[in-house]
Amino acid sequence: MYYDNEIGLRLRNVRESKRLSRKDVEKLTGGEFKESILAMYESGRRRICASRLKRIADFYGVPVSFLLGETFTFQPSQSYDIEAMLMSDPKYSEEERELLLHVIEIIKAKRRAEGKE
Repeated sequence: MYYDNEIGLRLRNVRESKRLSRKDVEKLTGGEFKESILAMYESGRRRICASRLKRIADFYGVPVSFLLGETFTFQPSQSYDIEAMLMSDPKYSEEERELLLHVIEIIKAKRRAEGKE
């Protein structure tokens, strides 16, 4: 059951890092991911099958391997939401997450100033 809880925690943290409620996810996915089912996935009370895990990972813009807690490498053709992955990592405290967001904003501002974004 620990593995389900770990996946659930990552699912919840990714969703929250995007500042989405479960109801938002339900609406944005056209009802594919019901609010009540998401709650069960996130709490570890219900297992998520591989195909649904892939669909929710794609929706959140993160690799399935991240949700599984595995290390991953980036493929040049793949585009992931790095901010969401950093912010959703359960090992970071709330203070560390805020610091990471601040650093990301500094990097984005630098890129804009350099005309790279």
